[in-house]
Amino acid sequence: MRGLKISSVLRFMRTYTLLTGYPVPAPPGFASQWSRGLDLKRRGSRYLLFTGALYQLVPYINATVRFLSLMESRGLSDLLDVAESLAKLRPSYLQGLVRPDPREVEEYNGILRSIASLLASSQVDFMYDPAVSNMYSGALLFDYGIADGLREHATKVAKAIESEGEVEGVITIDPHTTLTLMHYRELVGFDIKVVNYLELVKPRLSTQIKATIHDSCIYARDLGLADRVRSLLKGAGVSLVEPRNHGTRTSCCGGPVESLSPGLAEAIAVRRVRELREASDMAIAMCPICLSNLRRAGGSVVDIALVLNGLVKQ
Repeated sequence: MRGLKISSVLRFMRTYTLLTGYPVPAPPGFASQWSRGLDLKRRGSRYLLFTGALYQLVPYINATVRFLSLMESRGLSDLLDVAESLAKLRPSYLQGLVRPDPREVEEYNGILRSIASLLASSQVDFMYDPAVSNMYSGALLFDYGIADGLREHATKVAKAIESEGEVEGVITIDPHTTLTLMHYRELVGFDIKVVNYLELVKPRLSTQIKATIHDSCIYARDLGLADRVRSLLKGAGVSLVEPRNHGTRTSCCGGPVESLSPGLAEAIAVRRVRELREASDMAIAMCPICLSNLRRAGGSVVDIALVLNGLVKQ
């Protein structure tokens, strides 16, 4: 395995995000498909639902990772430089190369609908504007330390959120977006409260399943939500079996390096799946990146939003 040229990966990600608003090729309007037919366009609420587009992006990231895996195995990193040059000419040139699995698209859109349903059933008042709510936070730029690109992108996102009017808070739905927006304050002076949906919702329906839990590193270590997650799941009737490494000592899913070295990411995920299976055949995740990476390694993993909605059976 010859590996990828990391500088080329990071440069492409920065360029494409600044050109299109997203880090990988995706068609126009893809991030708002989940909300079609739902009555979410309320105005005047104090909180704005901000998806950050990470759940929506996962099927496209997975398709991109398949290309990167091929490049990694054959030493074709130079193709990324060609792709970046094409993107600068016309970003849409690359959209036809990334073809996500339609089943994945629908599944992740379903998770978003479950999150909106949980917020509504928990009497959380929020407004939703597709043009703003589905903007990408720049989470991967933040994760990889692409500071200049993140600052430029964050300026656009912060301005769009602030244009919504008297918004007191932003409701986020995944750990990476939550942490990235919290850092907007020091990056661009973003002075709006950021709250994750798991801090606001209650279980909608009870379920009787036995499962283990894969903690998000960010939720457990940076945001201190490990106990909150367990309280929600127990309230939903889940019989939890803790894996060997959990809470603030959770093991990584491999996601942080999936774009830089798909092979290494898979190896890390395989090890984590082995740990989870020691505890239970079913695992619950709460991050779209974790969910995707653990499944790619053969794990039987479900999203917490589906569990809290009573949509998961043993």
